[in-house]
Amino acid sequence: MAYAVGKFAKALCDRCGFEYKLHELREEWNNLKTCPSCFEPKAPQIDPRPVVVDPEALYKPRPNNDKEVGEGFVVVTYSDITKGNSMDPNIVGTNFQGVACVGSLGQVSTTQDIPSNVAVLDGLSATSNLGTVSVTGNITTDVTVTGLASTASLGTVSVTTETVTTYTVTVVGGNPSNHPYHNFGSSNKYAIDGSTATADVTLYLTEGQTYRFDQSDSSNSGHPLRFSTTANGTHSGGSEYTTGVTTVGTPGSSGAYTEITVASGAPTLYYYCTNHSGMGWTAYTIDATYTISVVGGNPSNHPYYNVGSTNKFAINGSTATADVTLSLSEGGTYRFDQSDSSNSGHPLRFSTTANGTHASGSEYTTGVLTNGTPGSSGAYTQITVASGAPTLYYYCTNHSAMGWTANTP
Repeated sequence: MAYAVGKFAKALCDRCGFEYKLHELREEWNNLKTCPSCFEPKAPQIDPRPVVVDPEALYKPRPNNDKEVGEGFVVVTYSDITKGNSMDPNIVGTNFQGVACVGSLGQVSTTQDIPSNVAVLDGLSATSNLGTVSVTGNITTDVTVTGLASTASLGTVSVTTETVTTYTVTVVGGNPSNHPYHNFGSSNKYAIDGSTATADVTLYLTEGQTYRFDQSDSSNSGHPLRFSTTANGTHSGGSEYTTGVTTVGTPGSSGAYTEITVASGAPTLYYYCTNHSGMGWTAYTIDATYTISVVGGNPSNHPYYNVGSTNKFAINGSTATADVTLSLSEGGTYRFDQSDSSNSGHPLRFSTTANGTHASGSEYTTGVLTNGTPGSSGAYTQITVASGAPTLYYYCTNHSAMGWTANTP
């Protein structure tokens, strides 16, 4: 393909903003095009020093071959679990004991839900190497692993949890006025964790996570909860959505639930009663979660380098132009997690104007939900991108030039 020579073409310097002839601009290492006076070569300290690994293994070691071995720990590295022998707020250690070595043993694993029992793995031993021992499941109690020993090397022992978020479902009669289906369909409505309010029955499900809708309460009798990609499900011509869905028991009986593990790329879902119209509502599927942190020191790879505040929003740990320039799909739901303490005093919001209210723009609120206080656990700003949404710009309400662009193709 042929291109124009462009000898009369004009362009703006990405740093100072003044107009120059296009051929006068020089490309920097961070992909910015700058004028000769603004051009900065790449500083050598940006490149990390090579890391030389210290050798740790001994040459011709003499291992302890005693049949009795010491105590160790099974380490659980899931932040929400603090069962057993807590080693710090985020790590749990569960004792395991070494015993005599008899026979041989390969990999040992168990995968299970552990709602009330104690999972026990014991009597595992080997005359050579002991393989990997792992416990995986929805672990809500102490896990005990004992009797692991080997005359050679002891393999990895791990406990991994699969988080299940549980919603308690009840059925409320009398056509509650705060439900979004008020005066539509059945006068009975699903309540989520005791509430029929729109904000509480509107759910947000993260891809890859598992959610359980507990229908043990007797009010659920005759009201099986299911999912559809159509609002109001089969009552509006839709069909049941079954990907990743498991149902157990009879609604209204102890132990009954509908559970879903949200598939990657899952569409917006709607939960409904198979027998009665207008009882459920919407379960948005979160397409992506961006972890937001605030980096000080005026990072040079940020597109707002030397503009406004010296603090900049980092997306998933990076302030590079390519990483802070986002692409949001229409109909998609995106969560900007501001739990990190560096976010304190830096609420993230959206605008249709670059740099938001600091450039005389206004806050964009269509499909936007905020939760908590930035810098505190659970704080986030969330957006479900509307059809036909314009290009958006995320910004800090308190400080200029901290954010950048969120394209809505």
